[in-house]
Amino acid sequence: MVAAGATVGTCAALNTGATYCQDGVDGTVCEGCNSCCSRLCTPYGPSGVLVCQPASGCHVNGDLCREDSDCCGAAGTGLPGDGQVTCQKEAGKALGICRNPTGCNPQSNVCHYQDYACSISSARNDCCGATGNSGVCQLDTLGVPRCNGLTACVPAGGICSSAMDCCDGVPCVPDPSGVLRCMVPPDAGKVCVPPGGACTIDGDCCVGTTCIKEVGAAQGICGNVTPPPDAGVPCAEYGQLCTTDTDCCNQVSCYNGICQWAVPQ
Repeated sequence: MVAAGATVGTCAALNTGATYCQDGVDGTVCEGCNSCCSRLCTPYGPSGVLVCQPASGCHVNGDLCREDSDCCGAAGTGLPGDGQVTCQKEAGKALGICRNPTGCNPQSNVCHYQDYACSISSARNDCCGATGNSGVCQLDTLGVPRCNGLTACVPAGGICSSAMDCCDGVPCVPDPSGVLRCMVPPDAGKVCVPPGGACTIDGDCCVGTTCIKEVGAAQGICGNVTPPPDAGVPCAEYGQLCTTDTDCCNQVSCYNGICQWAVPQ
């Protein structure tokens, strides 16, 4: 908790409320996937400490938020489950949590999945568009099990909920008004967000930068990482682009051009 105008703060108790995820918000130390709201527990950057990995784009059930628009299922997207999730905050508090959906699990919320980085995801099996073992629950590019009720990928510039929605593997990042949209790439192929560009997670940013944002916010800016002491090349954070395993921090694999903990099934 950081006071207005301050640069440091104190550790505070996590927000509570109507959610299937009680404690495992983005970045908290974890021992297994199911302790995390994102259902993915993997090493953090150069430290190697296991933390709950943030999911790209909108914030999933139970994660911290500042506005309704931070959450998967917020009103106004036109995506499956639109309007079924709000940011639940106590009176006078700046931070809240993305509460349980009022109906089916919206686009990009976490869902029930077996045999990925963990044996099974404890999230409910009720994605909008199709329930049960219908194939709508899929692993995103980082290995997070998420609902995908779309019948076609979203083209560059279209509204999205996460990078999983977008065609050609481009990031899903905020536009100038804060609406999540599939990034318009400068050329064909996979791209990353350069320094100063909008982001939702470190994986959106080019190697050597991370996504700098307020706690709970879905929108940040890719900023420079402090250079390593030996002035060497910085390793790629979880979710960032790579060409070989040696590009990635903490012996994380480079799979399909992205640093991630386990090869998707």
